[in-house]
Amino acid sequence: MHLFKLKKEEIYASLVALMIFISLNGLMIFKYYERFTRGGNLGFWSLFYGKFQVSGFDCLTYITLSRWKILYSLYRHPLLATLMYPFAQLNDLLMGSGRYNYAVFIVATILVVCAFYSFLFMYRIQREVIGLSQMDATLMSAFFFGFGYVMLTVMVPDHFCVSMFLLTMTLYIAGRRMRSGRMMKAWQTMLLLFFTTGVTTTNGIKPLLADLFVNRRQFFQWRHLLVAVFLPVVLLGGWYAWQYTTIVLPESQQNQVEMRKKFRKNPEYEKKIKTHNAWREQQSGKPVMDHPMFEYTNISSPRVKSMVENLFGESIQLHDDHLLEDLNVSRPVFVTYRWVMNYVVEAVIVLLFVLGIVFAWKLPFMQLCLSWFAFDMLLHIGLGFGINEVYIMSAHWIFIMPIAIGFLLHGLSGHWQVGLRCLLLVLALWLWAWNGWLITGYMIR
Repeated sequence: MHLFKLKKEEIYASLVALMIFISLNGLMIFKYYERFTRGGNLGFWSLFYGKFQVSGFDCLTYITLSRWKILYSLYRHPLLATLMYPFAQLNDLLMGSGRYNYAVFIVATILVVCAFYSFLFMYRIQREVIGLSQMDATLMSAFFFGFGYVMLTVMVPDHFCVSMFLLTMTLYIAGRRMRSGRMMKAWQTMLLLFFTTGVTTTNGIKPLLADLFVNRRQFFQWRHLLVAVFLPVVLLGGWYAWQYTTIVLPESQQNQVEMRKKFRKNPEYEKKIKTHNAWREQQSGKPVMDHPMFEYTNISSPRVKSMVENLFGESIQLHDDHLLEDLNVSRPVFVTYRWVMNYVVEAVIVLLFVLGIVFAWKLPFMQLCLSWFAFDMLLHIGLGFGINEVYIMSAHWIFIMPIAIGFLLHGLSGHWQVGLRCLLLVLALWLWAWNGWLITGYMIR
């Protein structure tokens, strides 16, 4: 458990981070307190869904904790509903027959804990794996959490903050093993693969890549593969099959029957639903193929503009026009910045990222990070998976940017290092001021 134990040098920076994460979650609770804390025998789906809007993030976790059901897409999040079950039972116990729903407070606690350790793992990667000083590691961590959709990730009731926690922990464990020359244990990879894949299926490749880069040839030993790969995959597959056949499929069939009844009673409602679905399909673009597994892919959206305005734009600096609007409701696919300064900041950060890659690409840990980044870019930019809302998935990959820049900062010396340190401080202050101002204004509006 030393992995989660706070070190002496980490106390002050982590306490400041903790206060910030609590404040951000406080803003979220403040915005939706009156409506989302209603308890009793209510229809929680209608209470929450459609009333929550922070970009394209979902509020399914609020609903799940209010009355437990498998609402997440099971093939994308096979373990997420199970992980939320104890918290749903806790909320049910707290609600009792009272008037208040405590889901927002329980979710905020989960997010604060995951954000806190994500901060710690980022700090430790900068400090112990890259080798930065305490001051520079703190600067790089603050710079990272100033990114727009990192700030949002730590406060919205979605799964991304849990994924960020698991992924930064995986990188920290792998980096420490590389530095010490020790192998990753099969049981470590098993747990990381089981939970990371269970929360978000597409992230399952990342613990395997971490194991491969650390253990090299030992990764292919049959005993290691049996425990580290085969066992968690079989467990997740079996759990998925049980949930689908016993819970999801019967409920889906019942919902279809009820929906057909509703359409017969109200043809106008059916027309409205079909019109909205057609509009959403137009917004989503043309998929790779007509199959449920590829429904979120897109081969028609322009890639360069997506990278400028969304991938490296909105993910890092929020757009002040159509602020945090949902693409499926009112936000255009592309929003431009009003100010040239935003594009200058974006270009500088991307340039530093590229320079960091060039500087450190021969290092095994940087190669591991780049393999993760390449996978996500293949997924989002290549296949176009969620490309029109690529910014909401930033937490799965964007931590690679401060890691690469951290290597650049470590490798420089003299005036060059001082200059980069000052530039990063200015960028961090800018990001916190810009994104913090917009998020705070949106939440208290």
